[in-house]
Amino acid sequence: MSDPGRPAGPPVFRAGLLAPRHWPSWLGIGVLRLLAVSGHPVRRAFARLLGRLYRRFNPRRAGIMATNLALCFPEESSATRECWLKRHLELHFLALVDLGRIRRARFGDLTDQTEVEGQAVLDRLRAEPGLILTVHSVGLEWAAAMLAETVEGSVIYKPFAKDPVIDWWFGGMRTRHGTEALPRERGMGPHLRALRSGRSFFYIADEDLGPEHSVFAPFFSTEKATLALAGKMARAARRPVYPMIGQLDAASGRYRLRFLPPVELPASADREAATAINRVIETLVREDPPQLMWSLKYFKTRPPGEPSPYDQGRA
Repeated sequence: MSDPGRPAGPPVFRAGLLAPRHWPSWLGIGVLRLLAVSGHPVRRAFARLLGRLYRRFNPRRAGIMATNLALCFPEESSATRECWLKRHLELHFLALVDLGRIRRARFGDLTDQTEVEGQAVLDRLRAEPGLILTVHSVGLEWAAAMLAETVEGSVIYKPFAKDPVIDWWFGGMRTRHGTEALPRERGMGPHLRALRSGRSFFYIADEDLGPEHSVFAPFFSTEKATLALAGKMARAARRPVYPMIGQLDAASGRYRLRFLPPVELPASADREAATAINRVIETLVREDPPQLMWSLKYFKTRPPGEPSPYDQGRA
């Protein structure tokens, strides 16, 4: 049974969110709603501007992106990685601007506006629920909202920001088509039960969640702390694992869901399982590296005695 003292999911609207101190947040939401009805050229131009400003006024975070790219792709030239970083910033902010489109979309709109690579896999997922193994890509929010239109499922809910208005707005976007969003503190139990009952689990597998429940395994060219539970959960629920990534084409403004065929992962939580998970993630990312959210500290947890790469002047 769940602990009644724990939060059940995303916050609900309350009158206090209309207090004057929250008005800047409402202004930002208003801008996103306005951009949602603007043409793609306007949204792309605004995203490019935000990307340039972000890099100028937040060099530390841009440094984290550069460090991650260097750690994962040491074989690429610095010029190639710089090109990827610039393109990622445009994609990242274009996806951010597009959040207004997701929030206002009517049921079925996102499905109609999304290209699918691997339609046969998606058809199987709709008929045979399973664990959707994905990553923090620029198209993550769009992909989750689009799938929620036709795939019943659950997802781990993490507060988007300390701002309660933004948190409420995101929570509503993630759950309005019936997705069950549960806080990380509830653990994997509810999602395992959902899988067993015939609902899919939208599992984001690339984040570094610290050493307590993780094991180190190679991720591209660097050891990474990995939560190696995907195969164990799928085996316990007797469900397939469907690798998927949400991608964005900056030129057209269209999103694409790219599915790989279902995979078998070790039903353990050791280095072998973590390595298998990371190999799937690499396959999803290698096709178009700028699509991954490189601003995350993927390598913040290090093996004993190894310094953080983000404290060595590169970030």
